[in-house]
Amino acid sequence: MTLRGKLLLLALSVLVLPWAGWQFVRQMETLLREGQAQALQASAEALARGLAAQPAALPPARPGLFVQTLARAPRLDADDADWQREDGTPATADTRRFGGAPDAPALRLTAARADDVLYLFVQARAQGLVRADAHWPGAGGRDHLRLALAGPHGALALRVANADDGPARVATLEGDAAPVRIEGAWRWRDDGFDLELRIPQGYPVDGLGATLVRHAGGRRHEDGTDAEAPGAWPLLAPDAALAAPLRQLVPPGARARFVDRDGWVLAAAGDLAGPASEAVPPWRRWIHGWLRLDAAEAEPADPEGAVRTRAPEVWQALDGRPGVAWRREPYGARVRLSAAVPVALADGLRGAVVLEREDAEGLLLTDRALTGLLGTSLVALLAAGLVLFLFAGRLSGRIRRLRDAAERALDRDGRVQRFPQTRARDEIGDLSRSFARLLDEVAAYTDYLRTLAGKLSHELNTPLAIVRTSLDNLDPVDLPDDARPYLERARGGVDRLGAIVRGMSEVVRLEHAIDNADAEDLDLAALVRDCAEGYRALLAPRALQVAVQAGPMPFHGAPDLLAQALDKLVDNARGFAPPDGWVRIGLARAEGGEAVLTVANAGPPLPAAMRDKLFDSLVSVRDRTQRADGGAHLGLGLTIVRLVAELHEGRAEARDLPDAAGVEFRLVLRGIPRR
Repeated sequence: MTLRGKLLLLALSVLVLPWAGWQFVRQMETLLREGQAQALQASAEALARGLAAQPAALPPARPGLFVQTLARAPRLDADDADWQREDGTPATADTRRFGGAPDAPALRLTAARADDVLYLFVQARAQGLVRADAHWPGAGGRDHLRLALAGPHGALALRVANADDGPARVATLEGDAAPVRIEGAWRWRDDGFDLELRIPQGYPVDGLGATLVRHAGGRRHEDGTDAEAPGAWPLLAPDAALAAPLRQLVPPGARARFVDRDGWVLAAAGDLAGPASEAVPPWRRWIHGWLRLDAAEAEPADPEGAVRTRAPEVWQALDGRPGVAWRREPYGARVRLSAAVPVALADGLRGAVVLEREDAEGLLLTDRALTGLLGTSLVALLAAGLVLFLFAGRLSGRIRRLRDAAERALDRDGRVQRFPQTRARDEIGDLSRSFARLLDEVAAYTDYLRTLAGKLSHELNTPLAIVRTSLDNLDPVDLPDDARPYLERARGGVDRLGAIVRGMSEVVRLEHAIDNADAEDLDLAALVRDCAEGYRALLAPRALQVAVQAGPMPFHGAPDLLAQALDKLVDNARGFAPPDGWVRIGLARAEGGEAVLTVANAGPPLPAAMRDKLFDSLVSVRDRTQRADGGAHLGLGLTIVRLVAELHEGRAEARDLPDAAGVEFRLVLRGIPRR
């Protein structure tokens, strides 16, 4: 990973700031919601105490039947398809169940009003019911529905039973005609019957009871209101007298409802409507949910005008324990806080007070805190990222320039170039100054090595002359026979040492000659062919192959130096090629116009460790068997070849031939520029 990437990755550590802020906002939101819930519960408890102080307005402690309001009067056809409430929901969906299993009650009873007329819908489900009309003798010993009515006219007990589908048969328990003309419709089903009844408008009813009487296995079974609380149950409905104290006690901006023990809303007061401008936008609410800042449950709150509540906190209150919950509006955009507390008197539970309020202040406060946190964190992250990005760019640029300077510190000739320094006082500045000091020392040592050959050749000439003269003045006649071999060895050593000194002097002279070389126009192809013919006797018994292009090759250069460079390459090839090997000299014109002079020979491949140093001074890879005279080899020949190639605006290269066939040296020459 680059330095810039690492610093950008380090910039991500700034994200710890929004994380810490998010934790703070969550804690603040939790404490705020707890405070709101406690305050709303306290208000609901105050409402409950206010209602408990008016027991006459509360429903009785005994069970009751809630009378719903229908959108229109249903037809008496024993079918509940037209039993629709004003909000379009079916009225029989919320029915009172008696007996049987929880998912399969024996009796379902629904009471509703339409146009001030009381309607009943009864669903009885039992196997093997014995059919009979209500007025038949002995009908009391058969399966039937016992109906109890209570009102200003007193209590009335009736029997409803049909042997066939059709208008409902109603009679007294003794089988006489009913004193009240109750209309209805009866429909038998495979597992029971459906019954729809209409109580006359002129017969007021305050209480109602319905019990399914069955005779099975010689035993009498009763499922209905009498089985739970004998007698007619009081009819319950939304009560304006109960809503009056609620309107007086409900706080502003809240809605209060009183529900009976079955969750039916008997009174409501207050308004939840808030300013539309204060609503939190949907995209920010999505962020709240994603960050788990929205405590509203997935189940929506009760819609406006709901006749019955299904909220768990309300049923918890009807069980005797206060409950609080955050709930979401239907379709919606807002969140409600709901608190439910029981209303109980000495004779028992009368219902529960439900107080609701929209989370306007808390939600908007959390939204503002979260919005500010996200905005500040985003700005801080962008600013930190930008600063680190610029710093990383500047730092990587300085390091890149230092790298480029280090790569250019040595030219192709091995000369040390001036290394740029910086005045920066940081680590990179210290590194650049250390590199500069190191390269200055390397340059001084390189200059010393470059002048060492000339110095040694000059300093050794005089001692060698003295030793050679002294050896020549020794009279071999006067020497004993056993000393003469030592004299010959000393003379051989002096001769070899003199050859080394002459070689070093030759390099020095050649460098001066290169610096003062005069160029001329020549035929390079003819020059190479003439030199190659002179090498045949030198290379024998090795085979010489000449591959020079036909025709002249005009070239502007120094012919003596080119011939000397070719001599060095051929001498190098002769030293490495075996006696039965071959040497190949080639010359061709490259696509770019350069002249390519090649000398190849059979022999061992180039040492891998020395390939980049073959053309350096005082570098040799020959062993003693590959030296013409068996003496020391200074490795100056290829250095001369490189100097000649560079004089002609070219370069010297060496490579192994394919399949380990040998080695090839190439001179790519452009020519000496014309002055």
